[in-house]
Amino acid sequence: MPPGVVGSWGPDVEAYARRELGIRLDLWQRRSLNRALAYDRRVRLVHRLYLTSAGRQNGKTVEIRSLIGWAMTAAAMPDWSTILGLAFDKKQARVPYVKVMADLAPIRRRYARLGGLTITRYLGIRSDLYGRHREYDVASREARDTIRSLSVDLGLFDEVRTQRTYDAWAALEPTTRARPDPLIFAISSAGDDRSILLRDWWERGIRIINGAEPADGFGMTWYAADDDDDPESPDAIRKANPAVAEGRVPLGPVAASIRSLTPSTYRQETLNLWSSGGDEWLPAGTWDARTAPTPALEGQRVVLAVESSPSWHRATVTVAVLNDVGAWVGVAGELDAGRTAAPTVQPADLEAMVGKLARAWSPAAIAFSASSAAAPYVEAAAAAARIPTIALGPRQVRASSALFRSELIGGRLTHAADPMLAQQVRASRPSSALEGGDWYLSIRESVGDVDGVRAAAWAAWAAIAPPEKQTAPQVFA
Repeated sequence: MPPGVVGSWGPDVEAYARRELGIRLDLWQRRSLNRALAYDRRVRLVHRLYLTSAGRQNGKTVEIRSLIGWAMTAAAMPDWSTILGLAFDKKQARVPYVKVMADLAPIRRRYARLGGLTITRYLGIRSDLYGRHREYDVASREARDTIRSLSVDLGLFDEVRTQRTYDAWAALEPTTRARPDPLIFAISSAGDDRSILLRDWWERGIRIINGAEPADGFGMTWYAADDDDDPESPDAIRKANPAVAEGRVPLGPVAASIRSLTPSTYRQETLNLWSSGGDEWLPAGTWDARTAPTPALEGQRVVLAVESSPSWHRATVTVAVLNDVGAWVGVAGELDAGRTAAPTVQPADLEAMVGKLARAWSPAAIAFSASSAAAPYVEAAAAAARIPTIALGPRQVRASSALFRSELIGGRLTHAADPMLAQQVRASRPSSALEGGDWYLSIRESVGDVDGVRAAAWAAWAAIAPPEKQTAPQVFA
């Protein structure tokens, strides 16, 4: 702790959680909040940014939930009026929001005579208790331009490890500069090589601990095993999981996760240590081991899929063939502006290629991402060839990415020996951690063109697990 600390708002948050939520915060949660909310003789917060990290499922979200609820209802508190929850996407940001909404709903009537609470599902939560106006809302990295227009007093930054750029932080941090007593309270478990923002903060915390630089408004509580600990050691698990150390969470299920998680995931999620393997969406050697020649088409379901790069630098048409032993994918055609004098692929050329390939392969359907710039041209080509289309929305894009990975790992999906696909597999990155189950093959996160790999995923999914409304598969006589 920096010098000059005389007290903390932390015990007030603890009292709120016990009184209103019926929750007794763990000792580690109380310590973290006491430090984050420490104040000096002027009753001003000594931290502007406080980072708390522990293994998964230890209760970090409960900290945020308690802090927000207290901030929306307290009579005595820092000079806060605007509270913003921020995460990688709005779905994640709304996790504590929904819980706070449920927490405040039962006590709303009791507070009515003190100014009242307005609780809405999508328009934010408002409080006018004790003559103090407060607002709580959420945002994500996609809303960073909107964030710039705000003045934020309390920012809740959830799962910082998912931030792969500085964009969201660059939008949020300046919004607190003109506020009288601001705090950004961040929580996360350990990240990987792409978690550049969290890594910067962690390294800053280590430098402060080692006396290499002053705290200057930054604080950190980080529970983790030591790097040289036996990963199966109960002591290592307790170091990273304070809820286990305190006895609220049993050791057994946490220790057993080493049997079901990959080594890098176990290192991050359970030991709360940094991993260098977070970019791997396929186990090493999987892609090379699944090479196979083009199968026979007789009696099989055939599907085409199309994807273009956002810049129209490239576009790829892939083909998937479903047979009795699994499925196979390959490249049916591609356009690359780098091989021509034109700066981009012409949409008309893509439409013509899709039409030509549709006639050559006679597919049961043509799949594509509904949000792709190529979508209207694929639709036009398919309509001209009288081929049904499958437009993948966000849910299907995620499902197809997960299926593509699982079928490759399981050996049920093979592919052509195509150097372009092999290169793009190496360049591909997931949108977020695989264990979260909400990832997809991401253009933004990847380190090169991935139109071919994404098209292969769309084709495999449309061949193996077509939508319910899809017509019966076409059969070659």
